[in-house]
Amino acid sequence: MCLSVFSQTSLAQSSEEELSLAFGEEMISIATGGEQSLTRAPAVATVITSKDIEAMGAQTLEQVLDTVPGVHASLSSTRFTPTYSIRGINTPENPHVLMLINGIPMTQMWIGDRGPSSYPVADISRIEIIRGPGSAVYGADAFAGVINIVTKSADEKPGLAINALAGSFETTQASILYGSKDNEYWGFDIAFSLEYYETKGDNGRTIESDAQTIFDNVLGTSASLAPGSVDTHQRWLDTRLDLKHDKLQFRIWNRKREDMGVGPGVAQSLDPTGRGDLNNYLLDLTYHDQALAKYLDFKAVVSYMDVNTTSKQRLFPAGAVLPIGADGNINAMAPTGLALFTDGYIGDPSIFETHTRIDLSAFYTHSEKHRLRLGAGALNAKVRAEEAKNFGPGVLDIANRPPPGPDGVIVVNGTTTNVTGTEYAFFTAGKRDVYYLSLQDEWFLAPDWDLTAGVRYDSYSDFGNTVNPRAALVWHSKYNMTTKLLYGRAFRPPSFAELFVKNNPTIEGNKDLKPEKIETIELVLDYQPTFDLHTTINTFYYKTDDLIEFVGGGSGTARIAENSGQQEGYGLEWEAQWQITKSWNVNANYAWQHPQDKTSNGDVTNAPQQQIYLQNRWEFTHNWNFNAQLSWIADRQRTQNDPRQKIADYTLVDMLIKGNNVFPGLDLTFSIFNLSDVNAKEPSPYDPAAPAGAFVPGDYPLPGRSYYVGLTYRF
Repeated sequence: MCLSVFSQTSLAQSSEEELSLAFGEEMISIATGGEQSLTRAPAVATVITSKDIEAMGAQTLEQVLDTVPGVHASLSSTRFTPTYSIRGINTPENPHVLMLINGIPMTQMWIGDRGPSSYPVADISRIEIIRGPGSAVYGADAFAGVINIVTKSADEKPGLAINALAGSFETTQASILYGSKDNEYWGFDIAFSLEYYETKGDNGRTIESDAQTIFDNVLGTSASLAPGSVDTHQRWLDTRLDLKHDKLQFRIWNRKREDMGVGPGVAQSLDPTGRGDLNNYLLDLTYHDQALAKYLDFKAVVSYMDVNTTSKQRLFPAGAVLPIGADGNINAMAPTGLALFTDGYIGDPSIFETHTRIDLSAFYTHSEKHRLRLGAGALNAKVRAEEAKNFGPGVLDIANRPPPGPDGVIVVNGTTTNVTGTEYAFFTAGKRDVYYLSLQDEWFLAPDWDLTAGVRYDSYSDFGNTVNPRAALVWHSKYNMTTKLLYGRAFRPPSFAELFVKNNPTIEGNKDLKPEKIETIELVLDYQPTFDLHTTINTFYYKTDDLIEFVGGGSGTARIAENSGQQEGYGLEWEAQWQITKSWNVNANYAWQHPQDKTSNGDVTNAPQQQIYLQNRWEFTHNWNFNAQLSWIADRQRTQNDPRQKIADYTLVDMLIKGNNVFPGLDLTFSIFNLSDVNAKEPSPYDPAAPAGAFVPGDYPLPGRSYYVGLTYRF
């Protein structure tokens, strides 16, 4: 996606604007596609800088996002992939939040998420977060919000810096950052980063009962590995090169994840031997001319992303005895026999994607009171799959299974059959072509009134067209007070899995799906009574239609994807920053939201309805800082038919001590996460087929108390 940069200094600023800048406002680019002050931006937005990230001692993106009101980072049932709930919009696959890296979408077409694992933070310059719809500018997936990660430029990392960290759970982390402005040998700006991270994971995160436990209880076997630890081992390597000369910029990024554990197990059965790998390349070439013609700021971005996700996993452990249906999949409702899997129930699926994009945009500013943005672009996405397994159609169906033994049980070893490209695979290949046009009109009606209106048209090769408008009225009633009234509509296209998955015992795709839709109204009051105190409060209401859910009616026991869900939500978010003294700063925010499932007339499940975040930063002596933060997560609801007890609230406290320039060029950090060693948990999904309401009824444990020591040396 193209993010044209427009400098507001080209507009004549009123005295109110000059005073506003004097208050130290942050700038943001994703609200309109052009840079402007956070107060004037027609959106509910938050900007987190690299200094903020360093002050909190965050190691991953999720630790940063949890500081934003209304945003909560949770865990997917698949490999504990991070999920982001914004204002109660929450699903296990989490396709409703658009993530951008330097303005380019990271959405993967198979599930619609950002892929397994998280993102390191050492090379992040700033994170821009919009809560609310953004499809009028960004198109698909900007449903509940937009997150844009801006990486550091050559200006921000002059010379060479080395970071290293070690601590609990055999965690090690290291990074090298290098920046050179107008390099004397090459003649252009160079920014380079290499970030490495590895952890064995907290083996104290124990699951007492899993899916295999249920089969053991029914069939009298003892194959389950529960009670046992979830497997959260991970190894990351992120490499980025950024070259810039005049109006041209080229970036290449490789995101590699190796030997990733599968968390609670892909089938909710503990799997300490299962592993996943990700190899993700992103290349982009940008041409940006802020004065291509009179009044014209033009930007063109061409990008290419390649994603390879492979896995080897034992869905059920060695020695498992399972009921098998006529198609060779697990089927407890209509079994045609029992099978003993001596080496485990093995499935090795892989997904390969390529995305090719072109995005063009232009700002036309004929006068200081009017700015017009035009955008156009195209996307070609291709997805293919490979699969090997020792179960399912073509492998263990009635026509292919071995004869049962004297006890009537089929014996299946660990030999897998490659079904890639056959009718027996869960997916073969598909593609999606998208074309879009967008228009945005900004009127600076008076020194204290701004009006923004926009619309975007998207044409999809697989389901048709969609149109998404927005409108925003911003009133600067005083130099230190702003009121915003915002409206927006957004959409989320069905993922390839929702459209095409097959030969699966639990879910089935539906090629006739429509995109999900949301409409949102927001009212914002931004007030800075003094130079030292800034507070914002906003209220919101949204309504969603055509949410995609898996319901009964598929083949066999599988549930089929349908546009059957509706949701409404309303709430408020409050935040404040108070610079009490030159060396003492306090940040606080509170979010309350009431999302309701209109199909069941009950509360939306799993997302917190209340959140509190408190942060205290104190420079207690020269060059030494103390940071303490508290996060309270509360009022998460179960599905109406879920027999389990209410999801427990939790409070986490983290602390950091940092010494800046302790020795020339050397910084030191000492950090503690989950100081009180709270037994905090995120909810596991409800499943009516499980007697206790879930295949992992005890929910998913978060890490316990952990300690880390880090250092940074700048040459």
